[in-house]
Amino acid sequence: MKYLVAVATYSGENIDLHFGHCSEFQVIEVTDNESWEVTGSIEAGRACDGQCNHDYIGDVAQKLKECRYVLSAKIGPGAAQIVRNIGPVPLEIEAPVDYAIGKLMTYDNRRENANRN
Repeated sequence: MKYLVAVATYSGENIDLHFGHCSEFQVIEVTDNESWEVTGSIEAGRACDGQCNHDYIGDVAQKLKECRYVLSAKIGPGAAQIVRNIGPVPLEIEAPVDYAIGKLMTYDNRRENANRN
């Protein structure tokens, strides 16, 4: 099983951007919750430019809809709900990308196992 994760990163090494301030999300493909690789990026435009606009947030969320998760350092509750309504699960974490993806794979394995039982 493969799925995509959008990561809000400025450095490429850390999840270090607020969802609304990220104009390009790194895309990571996770395979069987055992391995992952960066496969590209999504130019999303900024959801917030001084003040947040729900239309812009919706536009960004649409561009991320193929992803299962969106990881960012911060995401406001309104933006998180808009993203969730489109499909991806928004999660806040401020950490190195490799650490965060490792934690995400563990979380996703547990979630999948709970759904099977």
